[in-house]
Amino acid sequence: MTVQLAPLERQDLPGALLLRVPFDPADLNHYYTVEFRKKTGVSEAIPLIHEVNKGRSILLLDLGTRWPVRSVNANGVTIAINAVNDEVATVTVTTSMPDKCVAGYVFRDAVPGDRVCVTPATRDQAAADNADAGNWEDEYGRCILNRTYRKVVPHDTVCVSQRTALQVISDNKNAAGRINPTKHFFGPNTCKSGYLWRGADDSDHVCVTQETYDQVHADNAAAPSRWTNGPYGPQTCIDGYVWREAFIGDKVCVTHAIRAQTREDTRTAGDRVYPPWS
Repeated sequence: MTVQLAPLERQDLPGALLLRVPFDPADLNHYYTVEFRKKTGVSEAIPLIHEVNKGRSILLLDLGTRWPVRSVNANGVTIAINAVNDEVATVTVTTSMPDKCVAGYVFRDAVPGDRVCVTPATRDQAAADNADAGNWEDEYGRCILNRTYRKVVPHDTVCVSQRTALQVISDNKNAAGRINPTKHFFGPNTCKSGYLWRGADDSDHVCVTQETYDQVHADNAAAPSRWTNGPYGPQTCIDGYVWREAFIGDKVCVTHAIRAQTREDTRTAGDRVYPPWS
């Protein structure tokens, strides 16, 4: 995928501000990031690639020039900086993660090209069944002694126990949920159980209760009815209401109690997320 990055200093411009590329199925909090710094003063307009591991971010430098690297080719990931100007950088990323099993699973490899993810014990059973296949069929290739065709794929006629055949059906059914670890990757703003993003605006990732979330969105919908022309302009609050201040510039009018709750939610935000390196 080719991604357009906006400078961190110009969040008004189109494009992503940070690109994260996990590469280790056993540790989804070990990843690369790519960000773009704008040309300001004596600084150059330059994308920066970091490797993040357990919350520690290391800027990747060319050991010869000590200048930030322009590409990465490691851990099944390729990152290439394509073009840079004062206001945009384009980056192309290729990753093998979508073709890997999630942690705890391995490819079954029962037949050539079999990329269904199963437990290591199930893969070992498939290998043993392949090695023992000739002992469980008659001279016509039919299964004997209550054995049945495995059917990993339609043409798979290895004879296995009924239990193994049922395991194959289950593994094939659940295959989609066991591949591509990036589908299970959550970021540093992931809320703990019982909380969800407040959503006072599209960038508000403070974690709150369902009740508070519902109140926030009700207040957003009612905002125009609570404004009047007054000493603070056309978004002056009517009597009994004050600006919520969930973020800088938030002029949704709410009760004093709701504003106090908003400030408390913002103050305790760090206690309601899962640290990505824990």
